[in-house]
Amino acid sequence: MTLWYLARAAGVVTMIMFTVSAALGMVMSRIRRPETRFWLQYVHRSAAVTGLILLATHLVAVISDSYVNIGLSVLAWPFSSGYRPFAMALGALALYSLVLAAVVGAARGRLASFETFTKYWRKLHIAASVGWLLSIGHALLAGTDRSTPWMLAITVACLTAVGAAGAYRLNAAPAWRTQ
Repeated sequence: MTLWYLARAAGVVTMIMFTVSAALGMVMSRIRRPETRFWLQYVHRSAAVTGLILLATHLVAVISDSYVNIGLSVLAWPFSSGYRPFAMALGALALYSLVLAAVVGAARGRLASFETFTKYWRKLHIAASVGWLLSIGHALLAGTDRSTPWMLAITVACLTAVGAAGAYRLNAAPAWRTQ
Protein backbone atom coordinates (compact mmCIF):
# COMPACT_ATOMS: atom_id res chain seq x y z
CA MET A 1 0.00 0.00 0.00
CA THR A 2 2.93 2.33 0.70
CA LEU A 3 4.15 2.05 -2.90
CA TRP A 4 0.70 2.96 -4.15
CA TYR A 5 0.63 6.12 -2.02
CA LEU A 6 4.18 6.98 -3.07
CA ALA A 7 3.35 6.47 -6.76
CA ARG A 8 0.24 8.65 -6.51
CA ALA A 9 1.93 11.44 -4.59
CA ALA A 10 5.01 11.44 -6.82
CA GLY A 11 2.82 11.47 -9.95
CA VAL A 12 0.70 14.40 -8.79
CA VAL A 13 3.64 16.50 -7.59
CA THR A 14 5.54 15.66 -10.79
CA MET A 15 2.68 17.11 -12.81
CA ILE A 16 2.70 20.25 -10.65
CA MET A 17 6.49 20.68 -10.96
CA PHE A 18 6.39 20.30 -14.73
CA THR A 19 3.51 22.78 -14.84
CA VAL A 20 5.58 25.34 -12.93
CA SER A 21 8.51 24.73 -15.26
CA ALA A 22 6.36 24.94 -18.40
CA ALA A 23 4.60 28.13 -17.31
CA LEU A 24 7.86 29.85 -16.38
CA GLY A 25 9.48 28.69 -19.61
CA MET A 26 6.69 30.34 -21.57
CA VAL A 27 6.80 33.70 -19.82
CA MET A 28 10.57 34.09 -19.50
CA SER A 29 11.12 35.22 -23.06
CA ARG A 30 9.04 38.30 -22.29
CA ILE A 31 10.87 39.34 -19.12
CA ARG A 32 13.31 42.22 -19.64
CA ARG A 33 15.00 42.66 -16.27
CA PRO A 34 18.12 40.44 -16.13
CA GLU A 35 17.82 39.85 -12.36
CA THR A 36 14.20 38.73 -12.65
CA ARG A 37 15.01 36.60 -15.67
CA PHE A 38 17.90 34.95 -13.80
CA TRP A 39 15.68 33.95 -10.87
CA LEU A 40 12.85 32.78 -13.08
CA GLN A 41 15.34 30.66 -15.06
CA TYR A 42 16.62 29.21 -11.79
CA VAL A 43 13.11 28.28 -10.63
CA HIS A 44 12.25 26.96 -14.12
CA ARG A 45 15.24 24.61 -14.11
CA SER A 46 14.81 23.63 -10.46
CA ALA A 47 11.17 22.71 -11.04
CA ALA A 48 12.14 20.67 -14.10
CA VAL A 49 14.87 18.77 -12.24
CA THR A 50 12.58 18.20 -9.26
CA GLY A 51 9.93 16.96 -11.69
CA LEU A 52 12.41 14.53 -13.26
CA ILE A 53 13.42 13.15 -9.86
CA LEU A 54 9.80 12.73 -8.86
CA LEU A 55 9.03 11.17 -12.24
CA ALA A 56 11.73 8.57 -11.59
CA THR A 57 10.22 7.99 -8.14
CA HIS A 58 6.77 7.60 -9.70
CA LEU A 59 8.10 5.07 -12.22
CA VAL A 60 9.97 3.00 -9.65
CA ALA A 61 7.00 2.95 -7.29
CA VAL A 62 4.51 2.00 -10.02
CA ILE A 63 6.71 -0.74 -11.45
CA SER A 64 7.58 -2.07 -7.98
CA ASP A 65 3.96 -2.19 -6.84
CA SER A 66 2.67 -5.72 -7.30
CA TYR A 67 -0.98 -4.67 -7.14
CA VAL A 68 -1.08 -3.42 -10.74
CA ASN A 69 0.38 -5.25 -13.73
CA ILE A 70 2.92 -2.68 -14.94
CA GLY A 71 6.41 -3.99 -15.66
CA LEU A 72 9.62 -2.57 -17.06
CA SER A 73 8.49 -3.59 -20.53
CA VAL A 74 6.04 -0.69 -20.48
CA LEU A 75 9.01 1.66 -21.03
CA ALA A 76 9.93 -0.07 -24.30
CA TRP A 77 6.45 -1.10 -25.42
CA PRO A 78 3.84 1.02 -23.60
CA PHE A 79 0.85 -0.97 -24.85
CA SER A 80 2.19 -4.07 -23.10
CA SER A 81 0.79 -2.88 -19.80
CA GLY A 82 -1.99 -4.93 -18.30
CA TYR A 83 -3.30 -1.77 -16.66
CA ARG A 84 -4.91 0.85 -18.92
CA PRO A 85 -2.55 0.41 -21.90
CA PHE A 86 -3.49 3.63 -23.71
CA ALA A 87 -2.97 5.71 -20.57
CA MET A 88 0.38 3.98 -20.00
CA ALA A 89 1.35 4.73 -23.61
CA LEU A 90 0.64 8.43 -23.00
CA GLY A 91 2.76 8.28 -19.86
CA ALA A 92 5.65 6.59 -21.68
CA LEU A 93 5.51 9.12 -24.52
CA ALA A 94 5.45 11.92 -21.94
CA LEU A 95 8.52 10.38 -20.29
CA TYR A 96 10.39 10.23 -23.61
CA SER A 97 9.49 13.84 -24.44
CA LEU A 98 10.39 15.19 -21.02
CA VAL A 99 13.72 13.37 -20.92
CA LEU A 100 14.54 14.63 -24.42
CA ALA A 101 13.71 18.19 -23.32
CA ALA A 102 15.86 17.78 -20.20
CA VAL A 103 18.85 16.52 -22.19
CA VAL A 104 18.49 19.32 -24.74
CA GLY A 105 18.10 21.88 -21.94
CA ALA A 106 21.13 20.57 -20.07
CA ALA A 107 23.22 20.62 -23.24
CA ARG A 108 22.18 24.11 -24.26
CA GLY A 109 24.98 25.95 -22.49
CA ARG A 110 27.70 23.65 -23.82
CA LEU A 111 26.38 23.53 -27.36
CA ALA A 112 25.36 27.19 -27.65
CA SER A 113 28.50 27.97 -29.64
CA PHE A 114 27.33 25.66 -32.44
CA GLU A 115 25.10 27.58 -34.82
CA THR A 116 23.24 24.45 -35.93
CA PHE A 117 22.31 23.52 -32.37
CA THR A 118 21.27 27.07 -31.51
CA LYS A 119 19.08 27.16 -34.62
CA TYR A 120 17.17 24.03 -33.59
CA TRP A 121 17.26 24.37 -29.80
CA ARG A 122 13.76 25.82 -29.41
CA LYS A 123 12.30 23.25 -31.79
CA LEU A 124 13.86 20.44 -29.75
CA HIS A 125 12.93 22.02 -26.43
CA ILE A 126 9.27 22.11 -27.49
CA ALA A 127 9.33 18.42 -26.56
CA ALA A 128 8.84 19.65 -22.99
CA SER A 129 5.47 21.13 -23.90
CA VAL A 130 4.47 17.97 -25.71
CA GLY A 131 5.58 15.89 -22.73
CA TRP A 132 3.67 18.11 -20.33
CA LEU A 133 0.47 17.80 -22.37
CA LEU A 134 0.87 14.02 -22.65
CA SER A 135 1.39 13.82 -18.89
CA ILE A 136 -1.89 15.65 -18.35
CA GLY A 137 -3.59 13.09 -20.59
CA HIS A 138 -1.87 10.30 -18.65
CA ALA A 139 -3.08 11.73 -15.34
CA LEU A 140 -6.65 12.06 -16.60
CA LEU A 141 -6.75 8.51 -17.94
CA ALA A 142 -4.48 6.46 -15.67
CA GLY A 143 -4.67 7.83 -12.17
CA THR A 144 -6.79 6.09 -9.58
CA ASP A 145 -7.83 9.52 -8.31
CA ARG A 146 -8.48 10.98 -11.75
CA SER A 147 -12.17 11.65 -11.16
CA THR A 148 -11.94 12.94 -7.59
CA PRO A 149 -12.71 16.64 -7.11
CA TRP A 150 -9.26 17.42 -5.68
CA MET A 151 -7.43 15.76 -8.59
CA LEU A 152 -9.65 17.40 -11.16
CA ALA A 153 -9.02 20.76 -9.44
CA ILE A 154 -5.25 20.23 -9.58
CA THR A 155 -5.43 19.20 -13.24
CA VAL A 156 -7.61 22.19 -14.17
CA ALA A 157 -5.24 24.49 -12.24
CA CYS A 158 -2.29 23.07 -14.17
CA LEU A 159 -4.08 23.53 -17.49
CA THR A 160 -5.09 27.07 -16.51
CA ALA A 161 -1.56 28.04 -15.45
CA VAL A 162 0.02 26.86 -18.68
CA GLY A 163 -2.84 28.30 -20.74
CA ALA A 164 -2.44 31.69 -19.06
CA ALA A 165 1.34 31.60 -19.55
CA GLY A 166 0.85 30.72 -23.21
CA ALA A 167 -1.63 33.57 -23.67
CA TYR A 168 0.78 35.98 -21.98
CA ARG A 169 3.61 34.86 -24.25
CA LEU A 170 1.51 35.27 -27.36
CA ASN A 171 0.07 38.66 -26.38
CA ALA A 172 3.08 40.37 -24.83
CA ALA A 173 5.62 42.24 -26.92
CA PRO A 174 8.91 40.32 -27.18
CA ALA A 175 11.56 41.64 -24.80
CA TRP A 176 14.09 42.03 -27.59
CA ARG A 177 11.74 44.40 -29.48
CA THR A 178 11.07 46.71 -26.54
CA GLN A 179 14.65 47.42 -25.61
